[in-house]
Amino acid sequence: MEPIAVTIRGERRWMLIHRCTRCGRLRMNRTAADDNVLLLMQLAALPLATPPLPHLGPATSPAQGARPVQHPA
Repeated sequence: MEPIAVTIRGERRWMLIHRCTRCGRLRMNRTAADDNVLLLMQLAALPLATPPLPHLGPATSPAQGARPVQHPA
């Protein structure tokens, strides 16, 4: 089992979502008092660090197939 995400159930109850490395089954477990808080925060911030949509940053140019974003004046 590997931890893949964190969610909150109820009031202030953090739950870890684990995925089985063999079959891919997902399970939820409560966090324990001795869990590493820094690692829990890293798991919680993962969706912010890796958004599902591509980001059009300075490295992406129109020649690479992306259109520049036009802002209203």
